[in-house]
Amino acid sequence: MQLLLWIQVLLLPSATTLIRPQASRNDVFTLNDVSQTLDSLERLLQYFDKNRGSLIVDSMWAIRMIQGGLEDTVRKAHHDNDASILDRVSSIAAYARQVSERGIFYAKRNAAVQFEKFSELLSKPFVYENLLGGSIGRIDSSLIFPQESRLNIAPKESDDCLMGTIGSGHYKGLKCTITDKCWRQITDKGQREYSITHQLLFFFLIKHYNCSDAINSKGGEKAVAQFAKAFCTNIYNEMEGIFSRGVDPGVDQDLVMEQIMFCGGAGFVEDFVRPNVLEMMLDWQREDGCYAPYDGSHLPQAIALHSKKSRERALQRRKLIDRLADDFNKEQNYFMMRKPLSEAELRDGCMMHMSSVAGGALTIYVRAMLQYKLYTDYNFIQYRIKDVRYTNPEMYIIVFLAVMALLLFIKLGCAPLKCVIRVISSARFSRNSKQFHSV
Repeated sequence: MQLLLWIQVLLLPSATTLIRPQASRNDVFTLNDVSQTLDSLERLLQYFDKNRGSLIVDSMWAIRMIQGGLEDTVRKAHHDNDASILDRVSSIAAYARQVSERGIFYAKRNAAVQFEKFSELLSKPFVYENLLGGSIGRIDSSLIFPQESRLNIAPKESDDCLMGTIGSGHYKGLKCTITDKCWRQITDKGQREYSITHQLLFFFLIKHYNCSDAINSKGGEKAVAQFAKAFCTNIYNEMEGIFSRGVDPGVDQDLVMEQIMFCGGAGFVEDFVRPNVLEMMLDWQREDGCYAPYDGSHLPQAIALHSKKSRERALQRRKLIDRLADDFNKEQNYFMMRKPLSEAELRDGCMMHMSSVAGGALTIYVRAMLQYKLYTDYNFIQYRIKDVRYTNPEMYIIVFLAVMALLLFIKLGCAPLKCVIRVISSARFSRNSKQFHSV
């Protein structure tokens, strides 16, 4: 019976792949982008805090990433940033610390084995350090891997390498234990999707725990920078492929945000930290702060990105998956799915791993915008999905007419009201003149 249900899920068309970064968006960040991203992070933390009883190891680490990333942002922020913005960043970082302190008990209770493995990571704030020696990197298309790797990295082996690097589990007290086998896995070329992003994670941990000496014989930090560039080039190629065909809700969202989190954090700001992609990510967030497969249903019907038929198909798929989840474990409040990652879906539909990588990606955006002062101090008109873009076509006509009227006022050199009176008087005179001549 379950096999039949899974076949139905696979055969049923998913929601249409229409979610793409908007090419029309001005390629510059604004002060409004900074504010909205901070709003988004704050709402996400509020959701984690309110639902702390359902936190998993990934969500706890996300909270620590938000805390560490924002604290690092304040320390390294460009001197031209307004003090009030940095005060707000500090405030959200402090709130993240409080949420982590209140939630750590529940994360340990909900996933005791995983928590024991990675408790070292959860004990303090975490920062994605630049892997390129502090510089901003660019991808290099000549580094795209010609073929997919045949090396299969098992989750158990990957976890063992992680524990050796951070000194937890059976490596407790033995930080920076990086075996030749682990190094081969970390540096294997041709991995894809979550496997390649998790390879990058090792380099961040090597940097975070000062394990440079352990890899000196393997090329040291220079080798890390070279591998980071090669991996992020291939990750960028994957991400652009997803954007080109359209983001499949619930399938690609999590991966895209993880790609941005890792490669944006590594220093590839220009390629991975982009205004139109940020806009798309902000639209994915639900009003309660969490992230879930996006089908436009939490937006008003008139501005949803998907057709009614597409949303009905997505809902049908969701019901089938929920039924399988109930069969899998009726006693749990959420169920775990093991892909290349662990995911937990709460009863309200919130995806904990997706929400976690969203928190990491949004933090990278805040850090980039403030550290490199990427935003302008002027709030240009934002064609946000939730505001204008799909709301009402008449809006564009009104804006056009308003601009034309303004240009007319400037040309006539008079105040708006006087100009209107002059135009009306002129029109009346012209009509009366025509009537006179016709007589």
